Amino acid sequence: MELRQLEYFYKVGTFENFTRAAQLLHVSQPSVTKAIKSLEAELQLTLIDRSQKKISLTEEGKVFFEHTKKIIQAVEDAHQDMQRFKLQKNNIIRFGLPPMVESYLFPNLFIKFQTAHPEISLEIKEFANSDEILQKLRDGIFDFGIIFKSCDQKNKLSTNILDDEFKLCLAKNHKLLSLNEITFENLKDEKFILPKAGTYQHQKILEICSKYSYEPKILLCTSQLKTLKQLVAAGTGISFLPSFAISSNENFCQRKIFPSIKFHVTLVWARSKNLPANYKLFIDFVENSFVIGDLIAT
Repeated sequence: MELRQLEYFYKVGTFENFTRAAQLLHVSQPSVTKAIKSLEAELQLTLIDRSQKKISLTEEGKVFFEHTKKIIQAVEDAHQDMQRFKLQKNNIIRFGLPPMVESYLFPNLFIKFQTAHPEISLEIKEFANSDEILQKLRDGIFDFGIIFKSCDQKNKLSTNILDDEFKLCLAKNHKLLSLNEITFENLKDEKFILPKAGTYQHQKILEICSKYSYEPKILLCTSQLKTLKQLVAAGTGISFLPSFAISSNENFCQRKIFPSIKFHVTLVWARSKNLPANYKLFIDFVENSFVIGDLIAT
């Protein structure tokens, strides 16, 4: 039994199509067919039912598919682990960050860590949203990410950096400022300026508006924080920003919104049973040595 045979079977079992599997594997279809027939001969079992126009896994094939899936994942994990140890030798830690974290939270983290450990380099790349960062992390593109997540979400491979909440941002002359308490019910007729679709902020706003039985009137979605702030200050629309991204001298007002939108800013890392020493050192640094009050860049 060869790993190549298992990879071919896994692709065929996933898509239930020899042609599609061959295309993804960049090999000829006869090569895939031959490898799986050889596998069936070795096991003395039929793994794929070819009696119908559309192939399907037999009962034995379904069980073997689950074992194959675990083997393929274990091989990928082993490869990613070895890549991490290779990077460790070069003293490199790779990071994925969403835009606001890169602008407001990461600079001071970077400076403090580099001061404490000048021998280790941090490579960063910005991604559009937390979901994309988690996917890239699973794919082994990088080793750590910083994401936004709800307070009720659990993840063993993570540690919270900051607890925060989104504030409603309004022009200084906005009529809603006369209210003692502003709720989402009061925002039905407002024009919203939001981060791009797919971001944690965007999803949460739409979710809460839906609970109040309306769809927000979205004027603009942008990843440019400066643009968003300028439009709010000009009275073009309202928005929501985390407290850490709002300074005391902004040209607009910030207010609590009810219900509040609280969240964690969280450090997450790749799944591994054997993290390299540099990675453990970095996690320990964040958990034990980092002063949360000093996180925000001024």
